[in-house]
Amino acid sequence: MPVSLFSQEEDSTSFKPNHFNRIQFDLGLNKSIPLGDSFLKDAYDLNFGTDFSADFYLSRNWYVGSKFGFLRTEVTKPEKIGDIKATSIFTIGFQGGYVYEFNERFQLDLIAGIGYSSYNHDSKFGTNFHDSATTFWVGPKLNYRVNNFFGFYGGIDFRNDAMKTSVPAELEDYFGNAQLLSLNVGVRFITH
Repeated sequence: MPVSLFSQEEDSTSFKPNHFNRIQFDLGLNKSIPLGDSFLKDAYDLNFGTDFSADFYLSRNWYVGSKFGFLRTEVTKPEKIGDIKATSIFTIGFQGGYVYEFNERFQLDLIAGIGYSSYNHDSKFGTNFHDSATTFWVGPKLNYRVNNFFGFYGGIDFRNDAMKTSVPAELEDYFGNAQLLSLNVGVRFITH
């Protein structure tokens, strides 16, 4: 009695652009532009910043994760800010995203997050101090998947830092919020 057996082995190199329970890591550079009438726009020159995020997919199109950022600045108009010569801004927070798929290679992430920022100031007189802020960000990110494990992205996000600085009432608008528009580019690593 003849018996035929057929077996199929899944090609490990086949492209599987989307599946849930994966983790992705984004590492990138950003250029931030201060907006509005604020101390950050009037007194600072913002250098390039870095971002790192780690996200976990809950389903095919939804993920949650964390984001870390660093931005170094130089004071260009000390008369507007006092005795500060430079400020380092560290940000940590949680974010969530929805992925819209154009095709298997191109996706658009719509991201929103909330976190904490620390403004670490270097004084001209050798004393250092810091301010803190509650940070909110939102924006799109366009992704290109090279293969299952690697891709590139570019995006833009709007960020608002609600400063926790004690100032006289007439200066609250000027020192109370820092708003930034950031242009982002970077690489994405995906685990399966």
